[in-house]
Amino acid sequence: MFAVHVTSNTFWLLQSLMGQTTRGTLKTCTVGVSLASVVGIILLQPISLLFF
Repeated sequence: MFAVHVTSNTFWLLQSLMGQTTRGTLKTCTVGVSLASVVGIILLQPISLLFF
């Protein structure tokens, strides 16, 4: 989940909805997905310590 690939259908959908260039969409999506990955790791770490 860390990086968005240009071959993803979601990438092209977001580009058309946001009206950005390919480079701008890549920057925007990469920041958003990276943030979601970090938040997911932070939330799952305490849970994994409790159950495993």
